[in-house]
Amino acid sequence: MNILVRNMSKTNPLVFPQNWGVSESANELQRETEELQKNFSRSITFGEHLSEMIERLFEARQEHAINNWDGYGAKAIDEQSYQNAIRFILSLTPDIPAPEIGVEPDGEVVFEWYGGKRKVFSISVGGRNELTYAGLYGISRTYGVERFYGNIPDTLLDNINRVFPRGV
Repeated sequence: MNILVRNMSKTNPLVFPQNWGVSESANELQRETEELQKNFSRSITFGEHLSEMIERLFEARQEHAINNWDGYGAKAIDEQSYQNAIRFILSLTPDIPAPEIGVEPDGEVVFEWYGGKRKVFSISVGGRNELTYAGLYGISRTYGVERFYGNIPDTLLDNINRVFPRGV
């Protein structure tokens, strides 16, 4: 018997925790949840928002596919960071404004939300299931590292909402 347990957080309702199972049943459950997520991302309600971000991520991947892409020794986009960035995008709900998407000189993918002068929040998605973040809100600042297992931590969602306090 398999049981799928979800963390009811503020993220996309069809984001499931990372599968740590090794049985054939666990693998089948993983395939079914991935198929469910693919169908979900194609829906009119959620799909367009997600598709645009994934397309921008793909473009960033193409532009930063080789070492020294900036002329100053930057690393090519890290493949595991790219895969984690896709998972990150699929974890976002449609009420979260689409971020700017780029690649850091260390090869990690960065998502940035701008809400005006001195109102910015960024999240770097690494290859080791870590989300490094920093935010500036007027004279207030925040920064840190959170683990990423498929659900975006509430700390990060709260900080994104600080950039857009009334929603978009």
